[in-house]
Amino acid sequence: MNFETLKLGFKNYLEELKETSNKDYNVESSEASIFMYANEFKNYITDELNCDTSIFSKSINDILKMDIVNGKLVDPNEENSGDSFNISDNENVPEESVDGEIAADASIENAPVVDTEGADNAVAPEEGNNENILTSILNNLFEDESVKGLLDTDKSGDLNDEEIQTFLDAIKGIDGNEEDISLEDILGALQAIQDESFSLEPEVEEPEVEEVDDVQQPQSAQQPSNVSSGGNAGRTSGGNVAPLQSSQPQEKTLVDMTKEELNSELNKAQSDLSTKQDTLSSLLDGSDSKIQDLQGNIDEAYEAYQEQLKLVDEDLAKEVDELKTSIDDKQAEIDAKELEISNQETVVSNAENSYNNAVSTRETLESSLSSLKSADRSNMDSDKQAELDSKIADLEQKIETAKKAETEAKEAWDDAKDKLKQLEDDKTELETGEGGLEELESQMTELEERIAEEHPQIKQYMDDYNDAKEDLATYKDSAISTAKADVVQAQDYVNEINTAINEVENKEKAAEYSLNPKDQYNSEEGQRLVDTAMDMLAKYGSSTGYCATGVSRTMAMAYGISMGGNGCDWDSNMDQLVSKGMFVEVTSEYPSSGDLTSLPAGAVVCWEATTGTGGGGYEYGHVTIADGNGGEISDHHASNIYQTIGGRSDTYRVYIPV
Repeated sequence: MNFETLKLGFKNYLEELKETSNKDYNVESSEASIFMYANEFKNYITDELNCDTSIFSKSINDILKMDIVNGKLVDPNEENSGDSFNISDNENVPEESVDGEIAADASIENAPVVDTEGADNAVAPEEGNNENILTSILNNLFEDESVKGLLDTDKSGDLNDEEIQTFLDAIKGIDGNEEDISLEDILGALQAIQDESFSLEPEVEEPEVEEVDDVQQPQSAQQPSNVSSGGNAGRTSGGNVAPLQSSQPQEKTLVDMTKEELNSELNKAQSDLSTKQDTLSSLLDGSDSKIQDLQGNIDEAYEAYQEQLKLVDEDLAKEVDELKTSIDDKQAEIDAKELEISNQETVVSNAENSYNNAVSTRETLESSLSSLKSADRSNMDSDKQAELDSKIADLEQKIETAKKAETEAKEAWDDAKDKLKQLEDDKTELETGEGGLEELESQMTELEERIAEEHPQIKQYMDDYNDAKEDLATYKDSAISTAKADVVQAQDYVNEINTAINEVENKEKAAEYSLNPKDQYNSEEGQRLVDTAMDMLAKYGSSTGYCATGVSRTMAMAYGISMGGNGCDWDSNMDQLVSKGMFVEVTSEYPSSGDLTSLPAGAVVCWEATTGTGGGGYEYGHVTIADGNGGEISDHHASNIYQTIGGRSDTYRVYIPV
């Protein structure tokens, strides 16, 4: 049986499944290929055909030896490319007749059967044909446009050797075996493509390894493992490869953008907001093309209604026309007021955002002032103290200016809210007040009831007119609601960008008024960390080769935090503590490793792994805590701090407690 026959049998299977399940399988508008329903195709193979999927596999090396012709795998050693395999008695697989048509109820009999455990009617491959069917599945996969678009990385329109090999490398191992490509591998990739979680590069999880330092051998560590729990996208069974992840580049978020990028994004967002506001305005002032068309229908229906009404009662027709004019004028006033309200809502939103940003700026400056005032002056000379006093005075002045700006922003926000409230009250008065729209429409309803009773022959014209009005009202309500929501969403995004810009500017202000990192050193906190490190050694004992373990234990005892990794990983840990305001980096203050002997108590030094060989610090880096006397503490106390860990690219970073 060839692959096309297999797909047709699968389509019949889906037809039956559609009748017994709640899922609406789309089998009419497509070939119902495995590229739409990968999991169902697996069930069809295993449950309906009683097939052991292990026979659908081919050595990865054999596949890569094939030729690539027009984006397809071609085996030069196979004369017959019929892609067929035999299936024992099974009603779900149609048979091809002599003339090529499909016999709907035919089955393939007298086929050899593979004696597999738990399968009495298993698929049995003819010699070589199990390879053909897998190749055919892959080639059909390469023809699927959505899949081909992902694999054709050079956008040439055809798949080349490198692209196909990259794809096969990405999916091999989904079934737990990286030596071949199997049906399980393919189905896992298909599911990942459907889930939009496909990547040409399998994601490898970083192992968590116990740490080592200097020239000691690495500790017994957890071995790297890529085994994932069930439920990951792109997985159909357990295996030892990572789930496929999206290969699409992630868009930059606002927090990742520079100030220049944020300003550019703001310009685009404001343009988008203006477009959406124009859309709303056209709906409210009646210039929208759809509204004009519907208004034309109303005018046409009203003209016919008036002509008939004049024939029976000209005075009544005049009364209707005058009341209609009053209703139209009132509706125009309400629409104009609605536009004012919408514009004012934007003003309120901007004012609120400006106030919140003013509060944030004032708080940032006050935080910087607090840091300056709490700085340790004991190690500062007179020039540094004078510089500090100057910064404090300048900052206090800026805080007063920021407080004034905050007050003005709050007043502007309150004024904007008050104006919005007045506009909303005005609109309510136009709608429900004396002589308002509701009263006028009530009068029209009573008048129309009288007309229908006195002149039933023209009721159809009146109904046509009212139906046309209802069509317009329905469209306007929906369109205006959508347009308002779009405006609010666009305005919110503008405000988010303005907030992000304000945060960047606040960080710049904080950096301008921060102390020299070295001057922020907290001697009491540094000594406390050294004392804790010595207590840790007393509790756990000394060793060599386990530097990061010693520092991890010290941090846990000192701060109640848990951090792991090798010595070369600890710069990331310290960066987290910097972001929490517990440490600052002062690497630039200690440019030579010889300077490390003068580090203050509690300073943390993180060494990267080097290009040297031989294990220990070469491969795993080093992390330690300076004792303030030229020595260091990690998993032991050394009187001389490390100034090199060997290799050809020694690199370190230094942090001090603040």
